[in-house]
Amino acid sequence: MDDFPRIFQQSLQKPLLLDVPLRAHSTFRIGGRARYFFEAEALPELAAAIGLCRRRAQPYYLIGGGSNLLFDDAGFQGLIIKNNCRGVALREGEEVEVLSGNRLSGVVEFAAAKGLEGMEFLAGIPGTLGGAVFGNAGAYGQAIGDLLQEAVLLDRQGEEIKVGADFFQFGYRRSSLRVSHVVLLRAVFGLRRGEEAGIRARMAEYLAERRANHPPTGTACAGCYFKNPVLPDGRKVSAGKMLDESGAKAVKWGDAAVSAKHGNFIVNEGQARAEDVLRLAEELKKRVRERCGYELEEEVIFLPAIASMP
Repeated sequence: MDDFPRIFQQSLQKPLLLDVPLRAHSTFRIGGRARYFFEAEALPELAAAIGLCRRRAQPYYLIGGGSNLLFDDAGFQGLIIKNNCRGVALREGEEVEVLSGNRLSGVVEFAAAKGLEGMEFLAGIPGTLGGAVFGNAGAYGQAIGDLLQEAVLLDRQGEEIKVGADFFQFGYRRSSLRVSHVVLLRAVFGLRRGEEAGIRARMAEYLAERRANHPPTGTACAGCYFKNPVLPDGRKVSAGKMLDESGAKAVKWGDAAVSAKHGNFIVNEGQARAEDVLRLAEELKKRVRERCGYELEEEVIFLPAIASMP
C-alpha cells in the first residue's frame, strides 16, 4: 500500500496532487504524468517537503517555471515540487533580496521600477530566480552570477546556511548547485542607482533583439538547447551559427523541429514527444561534430521518469 500521500498530508497539512500531467508545467509542453505533485507557496513548506522526501527516500525533483527542462514521456515516478515561493524586497542601498520562486521577469521589472540598473540583460529570459541562479542564466556577455552577493540555502541536513557568491563557483551556464544538491531559498543582488527611463530603454533594446532573433513568445520550446562551446582561451563559439552551417534548420524528428529563426532552438510543433526531441538533438550533435569538429553539450536538462535521489 502506498502511504506516502497520507504521511505527506500529516506532515505538511496539505495534500499531494496525484497523476499530474507534466506538459502543463513545461514550456516545451512535453511530458507524461508525475506520480505526485506539490506546489510550495512558502519557504517552510518547501523545506518540509524536501526534508520529508529525504527522510523517506522518496525520489523528488524541484522545478520552477518549467523552462530549460525536458520531461520524460513516461512522466516522473516520484514527487515533483514546484517552487512558488515569491517575494522581492529592497534592502539598504542598492541591494535587492529575492525569494527563489519569483519569476525572473518580475525581479527585472521590480529593479527597473526602483531605478536600479544592472539586470536589464535578463529581460525576456523565462523561468524563476532559482532556475536562473542554478544555471547562471545570462545573455550579451553578462550573467546573473555577476550580480549575486549572498544567498541563503537549504543544505542536505535541512539546515539554512548563508553563503557568499564564491560558494556558487559560477561559470558559463553552470553553478555549484548542479552538483551540491543544496537548494536556493533566497538571494541578494547588488545593483546600481540609475534613471528608470534609461533602464527601460535598455530593456526594450534587449527585448527587441530577442524578438528579432528568437522564436516568438509563447513558442513551445525550452530556450537555447545547447551551450556555446568554450575555447581554451575562454572565447565562446556560437552553437547556433555552427548548427546553421550544418543544415540544422532543415532537420526535424516527428513534431520536434529546429526553429526557422534560430538554429539553437528546438521547438514542439504540436505533438512532439521527449523521444523526438532527444533523437533530433543527437542528430544535430552528429552534424556539428562532423562538419565543425565540436561536441555540443546540452543546456536543456532531461529529467528521466526514474531518477536517483538528489
